[in-house]
Amino acid sequence: MGLVREVILGSWSLITGMGVTIRRYGRRAITTQYPRKRLEMSPGYRGHIELVRFEELGSHNCVACGTCVRFCPTHVIKVQGEKPRARAPKRATLYFIDFSHCSLCGLCVANCPTRTLKFSTEYEMAHACRWEGVVDLMQRLEESA
Repeated sequence: MGLVREVILGSWSLITGMGVTIRRYGRRAITTQYPRKRLEMSPGYRGHIELVRFEELGSHNCVACGTCVRFCPTHVIKVQGEKPRARAPKRATLYFIDFSHCSLCGLCVANCPTRTLKFSTEYEMAHACRWEGVVDLMQRLEESA
């Protein structure tokens, strides 16, 4: 009796699966032929963190206040800054983030007082080793200019 039941259940599972396949057969494919065709990401996509370039400044507006460092639950952000002159405002000179451990929670973006952080639309962040995930955002900002 147990063997007959298994055969009937297996046959029903096969028929159900073939029914799904047949219903979907005539529809347009939704798969993208990556890497020949690149995806267009939606505005709500949250990629890695990057610095915002302000055109009026010609650079970022990070003042190295450390708010992002304090809010980061995984402690992967390191920021250093200096004052170029005695009474000048502090400016960030180094901004490192370890994307191999970043959870992309967005707390750094949401709590930045100068709104100098944003999510990118880049989705290719695969690396050969762990240390390639440690990124200097200042250097990336300069290279993108």
